[in-house]
Amino acid sequence: MITTNGWAASEGLVLTPIIGVERVQKFDPSPYMKSRMIFGILAVYNLPVISMESEYSHAQDTSADLTATTPTTYKDVEDKIKLGVRGNAKWDQYLTTYLRGGAQLRQNTHTKTISNVSSVSTNQTKVQPYIGTGVAIHLMQYFSLNADITAVYAPSSNAALNDFEISPSIGFTLGL
Repeated sequence: MITTNGWAASEGLVLTPIIGVERVQKFDPSPYMKSRMIFGILAVYNLPVISMESEYSHAQDTSADLTATTPTTYKDVEDKIKLGVRGNAKWDQYLTTYLRGGAQLRQNTHTKTISNVSSVSTNQTKVQPYIGTGVAIHLMQYFSLNADITAVYAPSSNAALNDFEISPSIGFTLGL
């Protein structure tokens, strides 16, 4: 049951560091899956009932084509910014759930190097809607454990790809 004043998380700024590993599909030289480090920050400003959120994340990876006759390497750098809102439901002093939604801006820079000669291509910045839900378990006044799942609508011209990118995460939040 929801407490009488429970439709709001505590007001103020909450910062969540983003440090982790994500799995991505790569297409050069042929399709395969790759793990890469990701880092960034999520800032949420809590107001009664609704909150504003802003998230920045950065990831990069490098791979080599071992089957090529000349040394070939690939480097991808991806930056994402999410801007949106979230609705909070504080069930008791230890548990908060939320729904989130907004728009994600994404830019990817792809570098292909063959025999020390590089060519760089940067994709046009894409704006993609996202939705998600999550739960926070408050363990101390300024520390919570979180579980979240977010879906980004990312249509592709490749029929073999799903139009949604699903991102589950587990982490922690430091409140200021």
